[in-house]
Amino acid sequence: MSDPHHVSQLDPPSRCRLRLLGLAAAALLAGGGLALGAAPQPPLFDAHLHYTGVDAAALPPEEIIGILDDSGVTRAVVSGMPTSAVERLHAAAPERIIPFLNVYNAPGAKRDWMHDEDLPARVAELLDAAGGIYRGIGELHIFAEDGQSPVLMALADMAAERGLMLQIHGDAEVIDAVFARRPRLTVLWAHLGTKPRPQAIAPVLARHPNLYADTSVRDGRFVDEQGRLKPEWRAFFTEQADRVLVGVDTFWTRRWKRFDQVSAEIRGWLAQLPHEVADQLAYGNAERLFGGVAQPVSFR
Repeated sequence: MSDPHHVSQLDPPSRCRLRLLGLAAAALLAGGGLALGAAPQPPLFDAHLHYTGVDAAALPPEEIIGILDDSGVTRAVVSGMPTSAVERLHAAAPERIIPFLNVYNAPGAKRDWMHDEDLPARVAELLDAAGGIYRGIGELHIFAEDGQSPVLMALADMAAERGLMLQIHGDAEVIDAVFARRPRLTVLWAHLGTKPRPQAIAPVLARHPNLYADTSVRDGRFVDEQGRLKPEWRAFFTEQADRVLVGVDTFWTRRWKRFDQVSAEIRGWLAQLPHEVADQLAYGNAERLFGGVAQPVSFR
């Protein structure tokens, strides 16, 4: 879950938005399926969405499912506060919505949850009460100075013991600390980490075979002023084709309302990769992690 401060941190800067407009338009024409008789959109499995009480007040579950339908998103990992909103969304489409448990119980908890000694017990109660619908815990915002937090380690233990994943928004040092504690845990690293450069990400992926990274809100970094995929990112995605997932990251309600544009931007740079690579990033890796059947339409 995110707040308005998240926008300045992670949302692509204005110049990236401008150069992505043309890319999005091209993607919509090429694969969007908006024109009469156009080909179906290549599917996306979104690995990073949020659905909050504020979102639910503006967009009830049936509208969210319609947004996913319109954007060709077959399945999605979703977390949010309060957890009841995510649980209602999952109940509306249990085969498509994969819930992750948000551990925050107040807006300010994002900053200091790792110091709350009572949090692991509350998380266990929430997991038990939900009857097994959750597939992971997170998104957890935590950085290097708190990487050895006993609360984080308790959540890592809980995830490992219950067969859940962790979704971490944090530094490489945090990732290393979690895997030192639980080397067989599966971790989803949000936003390609806090240093989203191929040379910074690749060594961390190499150290931890159960680590996967999502591309959410980093799309503007991948392309040049003409919307062309940069060579260093083409090489990274090709080399790490089995470790990267895509995501929109609906960190506030406005993001849901421009979901089609963001998903078109994602398709725009995916379409410039070898189709086998694009298919893995778009849905194949997520289906392998969460279970599912390969989709019939690909980036060809």
